[in-house]
Amino acid sequence: MNESIPTLAPSNRTVQVLTVAILGLVLFRSVFPFAAPIIAGVTLLAMILAWVYTAPLRWPSVIVMVSCIPLLIWPTLLISSIAVTISASHLLIVSIMTDAQAQRLGGKREQARSRYLVLLYATISALVLVAVMGDIGAINCTALPFCGDSGILAQLQNSHRIFSVVAGLFVLIAIIQTLRTFTDAGAPRRLSIVVGLLLVVQIVVGLILTQGVVQSIIHASISLLSIISASMLASVAYRSAWPISAIPEAPAKPAEADDFVGPYTWREKIKDYVSLTKPGVISLLILTTITSMYITPAGMPSLALVLWTAVGGWLMAAASHAFNCYLDRDIDVLMGRTGRRPIPSGRIPGWHAVVLGVVLMLISAVILVVYANWLAAALAFAGLVYYVFIYTMWLKRSSFNNIVIGGGAGAFPPLVGWAAMTGSLTLPSLFLFAIIFYWTPPHFWALAIIRSKDYARAGVPMLPVVAGDAETRWQIVLYTILMFIVTIMPTPLQMLGTAYLVMAISLGAVFTYYALRLNREGTTASAWGLYRYSLLYLALLFGAMVIDRLYFA
Repeated sequence: MNESIPTLAPSNRTVQVLTVAILGLVLFRSVFPFAAPIIAGVTLLAMILAWVYTAPLRWPSVIVMVSCIPLLIWPTLLISSIAVTISASHLLIVSIMTDAQAQRLGGKREQARSRYLVLLYATISALVLVAVMGDIGAINCTALPFCGDSGILAQLQNSHRIFSVVAGLFVLIAIIQTLRTFTDAGAPRRLSIVVGLLLVVQIVVGLILTQGVVQSIIHASISLLSIISASMLASVAYRSAWPISAIPEAPAKPAEADDFVGPYTWREKIKDYVSLTKPGVISLLILTTITSMYITPAGMPSLALVLWTAVGGWLMAAASHAFNCYLDRDIDVLMGRTGRRPIPSGRIPGWHAVVLGVVLMLISAVILVVYANWLAAALAFAGLVYYVFIYTMWLKRSSFNNIVIGGGAGAFPPLVGWAAMTGSLTLPSLFLFAIIFYWTPPHFWALAIIRSKDYARAGVPMLPVVAGDAETRWQIVLYTILMFIVTIMPTPLQMLGTAYLVMAISLGAVFTYYALRLNREGTTASAWGLYRYSLLYLALLFGAMVIDRLYFA
């Protein structure tokens, strides 16, 4: 029996009204002193109605109720307000979706709709962050572009302004994608424009009106309308007709016998969820974050700052990898290296990775804002946006320069560490970015040579697939030379000392040897040799920076 029959719409509308009330109460908490218990009461009523009358809304309403519990205990905790608002937005979307049957899709059209809905969920999350940070961090600060104070409210206000720009980018991308996708459907096009206009009005109001009760009410009202409009856009898009894709269906990877051996235990489930975050890749990125904190002009960092910055950076990188696993699920199933990952193998639903990514992203942002500073949080989030949107969604599938340009995503971690210590970015920090930027192509192209057949099968235009192994090996040599030059520049510029220069030249010489060996031999063994050494090289190079600063400065 189908539990999401449209005849349950009156109950849905009641839940929708209550959900809008929840969103409004969260955003108007600065005006209503006893908002938290009222929010919990309204949420409990919505959950009861959903559980009794509308099956599809049961668990979304439970999630909202659970997220209200920390809000009752810690009314001023930022993450509590964010959790309630995002979960309530999800409940609103689901309640509107169940008012009518969605168009059944398959193959590439379903993937296109899923990608579009992920973009809208990210847009809604950004709008929620803007609204909640603007409410909690409301202070009388008229300085532009950022507040000069160092208190927690000033940091939240600065983060509010940063996320306003980020939300603007998400909304702009959503509008463009909506106009490109729905050429004939007027409702999604109009709603996307409404979301954009509301965000513009919200930003203008925040810039023009002075702080006070009136400004808070107007600002929160527009924020609420923006979130509701974006939620309505997601639900309408879910039900609208989608254009027929001309892309042929990719053959599914056949299941193998050992894929289904034994029961799927809870330990294996936890292991699969952890694997979505790619912890092995993150460990090297976090190493560059921690080491960069020890070579700034600010001196020695406190252990607490190092710990919180590392945790925040780890969670943001984990979120970006979770999004990547979701977005690449269609090509992962075609590649031997990735075909057994949890999503392409069917062990974990794809949307679980999206939820995991959103949760980790929000927790990371809160940790970095509270325990480091807004710039560290903004840079970590910028790295996520770079990796997910610029590399994964755009360059990876469209250009053989995907690694050259998209590799910049991996160069953000040292900037996060530097910003956490100093609150700013200077020339030395940009050299750290440049080192990883030029290290990425020879590092990854060595692996791409080994896995070139996989990439060709999946239709990913990696350089070995487009230009061949010989050209890729030559490009590896060229980028190795560029990387070598960049790594020795900090000493002539008096950023690091002679000890670092000696270690950088020694490590770079070995790297160059491996690159020349690969260019000469062109074997799988020589490619593996360069790839494995490149991992060790980056760790040792950043370690050399710390040794030079601590023992030879």
